[in-house]
Amino acid sequence: MTKDLLEQYPDICRELEDVERKLHQPVSDTVSGSGSEFPFTQHTVSIRGIQPELLTVKNRLQAQKEEIEAFIRGLPNSRLRRIVDYRVLQGMSWEQVAAKIGHRVSVDSVKYHYYSLWKN
Repeated sequence: MTKDLLEQYPDICRELEDVERKLHQPVSDTVSGSGSEFPFTQHTVSIRGIQPELLTVKNRLQAQKEEIEAFIRGLPNSRLRRIVDYRVLQGMSWEQVAAKIGHRVSVDSVKYHYYSLWKN
């Protein structure tokens, strides 16, 4: 898991919401057609559907979101899991994270634990 992908979680969630909203607003257009039998009379036909590329975007974003959530759930240390959850999933500030962790934990200590994920 990269730090960049982890920190994109709030944006991924918002973009996913936007895409899902667009998927519920189908596009429509009219095309020209004719009957299948003689006389071939031309007429317009209304069509409605979704933009297929939105499904691709939705699937990619959903996969990224699930990957991030699985990564956080799989962290071996309870404190680290809570820190990353509060910071990434819940969008708390460093001060809020430190306060939630409690036990006189400093902001610097919380940041140290968080950034230790990428020190190897």
